[in-house]
Amino acid sequence: MKKLLVLFSALCCMAVVFAQTPTIVTGHPDFKVKVTRCAASGKVVVLDLVFTNVSATDVESWSIATNSGESVVYDSEGNVYSGNSLAVKVSNLNYNNYLRNLKMISDVPMKVSLQITGVPANVEALARVDISVNIPLFNIKSPIKIKNIPIER
Repeated sequence: MKKLLVLFSALCCMAVVFAQTPTIVTGHPDFKVKVTRCAASGKVVVLDLVFTNVSATDVESWSIATNSGESVVYDSEGNVYSGNSLAVKVSNLNYNNYLRNLKMISDVPMKVSLQITGVPANVEALARVDISVNIPLFNIKSPIKIKNIPIER
């Protein structure tokens, strides 16, 4: 009986861990995205990501946009953020609403931060984040979709 209880407890713990793991859809197997942190300070949430081109070819030009209306964030309380509520930072480039002509070197991680303003303090997670990217080499023109991101407060 004790063994069953221990096994059941372990399974429950694993289910909780997997339920909190963000789900990421990039649109191409050679383009990887990893969530490194999602933290709030007041009503501003910063989602830190790492983009990696795992193909053998450098991406000579790609873009990311938050002002196009295609980048949208939905929180766990049903609020929606887009347009002026979102800003992006790629590597050491300043926050801006549209960054283009970026390079993505093969196997070199690239830091990307998404800043979301106006998030109420009671919001515990981002239910879904759609980030508008255009990577012609990989024929990606649709948003990266990330689901279930807990917010550190």
